[in-house]
Amino acid sequence: MVPPTPFDPTSTPYPPARRSEHVDVYKSELKGSVRVPDPYDWLEENEKETEEWVERQVEFTGTFIDQGPREKLYKAIKENFNYPRFSAASKKKDGYYYWYYNSGLQAQSVLYRAKELPRGEALTAAGGEVFFDPNALSKDGTAAISVAKFSKSARLWAYGVSLSGSDFFTVYVRDTRVPWTGSVDDAGKLEDEVRFCKFSDVTWTHDEKGFFYQRFPTRPEHGAANEDKAGTETTMDTNAQLFYHRIGTPQSEDILVHQDRDNEHYMWGTSVSELDGRYLLLSTSKDTGPTNRLWIADLKEQEIGPNIRWTKLVDDFEAQYSYLANDDTFFYFYTNLNAPRYRVITVDISASSPEWNEWLAEDAQGGKLEDATALPGGLWGVQFSRDVRDEVYLYDAAGTPVQRLAEEFIGTIESSGRRDSDEFWLFMVGFTTPGAAGRWVLPAASPSAHANGTATGTNGHASYGKWEPWRSTAVKGLSADEFDAEQVWYESKDGTRIPMFVVRHKSTPRDGTAPALQYGYGGFSISIKPSFATSILTFIKHFGAVYAVANIRGGGEYGEAWHEAGTRERKINVFDDFIAATEYLVSSGIAGKQKVIINGGSNGGLLVGACVNRAPENTFGAAIADVGVMDMLKFPLFTIGKAWEADFGAPGDAHDFDFIYPYSPLHNVDADKVYPPMLLLTADHDDRVVPLHSYKLAAELQHVKADNPHPLLIRVDTKSGHGAGKSTEKRIQEAADKWGFAAQTLGLEWRE
Repeated sequence: MVPPTPFDPTSTPYPPARRSEHVDVYKSELKGSVRVPDPYDWLEENEKETEEWVERQVEFTGTFIDQGPREKLYKAIKENFNYPRFSAASKKKDGYYYWYYNSGLQAQSVLYRAKELPRGEALTAAGGEVFFDPNALSKDGTAAISVAKFSKSARLWAYGVSLSGSDFFTVYVRDTRVPWTGSVDDAGKLEDEVRFCKFSDVTWTHDEKGFFYQRFPTRPEHGAANEDKAGTETTMDTNAQLFYHRIGTPQSEDILVHQDRDNEHYMWGTSVSELDGRYLLLSTSKDTGPTNRLWIADLKEQEIGPNIRWTKLVDDFEAQYSYLANDDTFFYFYTNLNAPRYRVITVDISASSPEWNEWLAEDAQGGKLEDATALPGGLWGVQFSRDVRDEVYLYDAAGTPVQRLAEEFIGTIESSGRRDSDEFWLFMVGFTTPGAAGRWVLPAASPSAHANGTATGTNGHASYGKWEPWRSTAVKGLSADEFDAEQVWYESKDGTRIPMFVVRHKSTPRDGTAPALQYGYGGFSISIKPSFATSILTFIKHFGAVYAVANIRGGGEYGEAWHEAGTRERKINVFDDFIAATEYLVSSGIAGKQKVIINGGSNGGLLVGACVNRAPENTFGAAIADVGVMDMLKFPLFTIGKAWEADFGAPGDAHDFDFIYPYSPLHNVDADKVYPPMLLLTADHDDRVVPLHSYKLAAELQHVKADNPHPLLIRVDTKSGHGAGKSTEKRIQEAADKWGFAAQTLGLEWRE
């Protein structure tokens, strides 16, 4: 151990923040009207006073972090980050394979293509030719591709560009027959420019004349597309509209397909039936809950426009329905209807009274169905998660498993395939596996999803194809053999058993002395699966630490029951689960007392903020909260926050207020206990969880805990958003600041 970096708030006080007299009044079932002071409401505005406060905080935090091992850690992380990374490949109708590749330290990964998959020595480099290089979009790497879709024949490619990490993006279109020249404008870029897109996909019609997309009303303050200022506003996202853009026409002529002025928070998603392109499927979401309406329109029988006739297959919000495939009028959907761990159902939409039928039942062994992909010959690629580990199978047309793929792999698997392609791709990653990609080559057969019979080999037995590995990643500075990963189970406060992954460097003893990074999320039905994190492995290697990922309630690891157990009135379970994880790490000897550093982002940032307030003094060694939702009484007022009421409840509702207010991080800072070192992270272009959440909590912590013996700091990144599209350099800089802060405040000693 080395001494922690000295911190004396009396000799070096925090930058001051003005406290206003502002008070908000809320309704409570238990207490009637409740007056809640909001002295930092002015930090909600992007005015000069806010900017000056942020500048002083950035300088104060930087001065402290620079005194620790941050620079040494930065160099080690950067060195380890410098390894080739790639995605799985995908073969398109133009005969090319496409894949993303990053040589190591490129700001954004580059899209490559080749007629034949690179083999042999070519696997150590990108292989193929550059199709599109996002690094040409900006000099500093802060422009990124947020969505990209090929048309049916792959003659056209639509891609959305986001600047500085904003959720807003602008869609452009490229002629794929034109080779890359090094300049975006000279590489087949068409004149199309589709702006103000957010939370949208791009859905091409099969005639390739255009695509559907969701947009929000024009915001003049964004300026021109090439200097889009989106991301710094806090305006509530309302009145989303579904449009159809015709290639070669200005956006002003785009066709309005659907909107709902009576329900300003509804949003729209679309699919076009994958083989025939005849049917347009409209999914309506009212919030982030796992439910949607489902309407279908026959594009063969009518023109695209605002008067399009819809068949309202599902017209309520009781369950989730996701389109998988169809043969003419016979459709397959992924759903949680009467199945909290999900199943696949079918319906014939031509019937006078369409009825749901079960094709693939909810897993009898307790696994959660993650996805199902229709493949040629009536085969399906079916993916389950069992105890937070992915399994992929081939199923036949009757819904019977016939082959397990990648059976020996333990971790996270991304799968992709189509019925008009004989390749089913898998990309595998784990805590110690940086990435491996390969394809299952299927036998040639009819593409029908419910075809009769199965392709057979020469011996007359069923043949389901063969596995062909393609690429495996190697990291020069980090060997998988250096680390161990295991799954442990612990009990939460109410006795619920919670799984947790623990990763350690093999030289780290299990004797109750090791520091630990503990990560959690616990919300929105999102599963936190094994993943490869260069910066974290670098930290645990050089500081003798362990890395623990607690799969707490609120997530989607075990389906909707697990998710709902951590929502609304039950949100308290999420915090109890996370605190119990820390207690288990210490009691089992995996980690040392007051050496557990808790971390989470977004909803996980809320998790960290709430747990620091709630846990007994000295539970945690340090706390790092990334882009967290900290003002739980005002979150619905900003950008997309209203949609989160599905998970959190509505603070404007008297009943919901009574269970939200007691855990809101901003409103429950404890003046009577010592807080661990805390670092809040946010970014100036985060228009998902706007930075005012972290600003206000930082100001409150520094006021209420002005004499706290440990630092309570905030890091504010520039030209960054909620996390998506962040450049490689920004990711390395952020990791060095976070884990350097943890090391210097706990007095951790560097080891080679």
